[in-house]
Amino acid sequence: MQDNILKEIKNLVQGSTPQWLSIKDAVRISGLSESSIRRAISMGALKANKKGRWLMKSEWLERYLSS
Repeated sequence: MQDNILKEIKNLVQGSTPQWLSIKDAVRISGLSESSIRRAISMGALKANKKGRWLMKSEWLERYLSS
């Protein structure tokens, strides 16, 4: 299952422009709960920017999931 998740994230990363993900996108891709994603952001384990809502680059999510 984790291999499928990483493959899906790599497909997103391979685009020429950085892919920004919302928390809902991260939940859909990773299979983790929304609270787990938010907790990782608040603890600093998952890098994200708050621009009205939390946004993260797909490569940041990939790095978090593979660590």
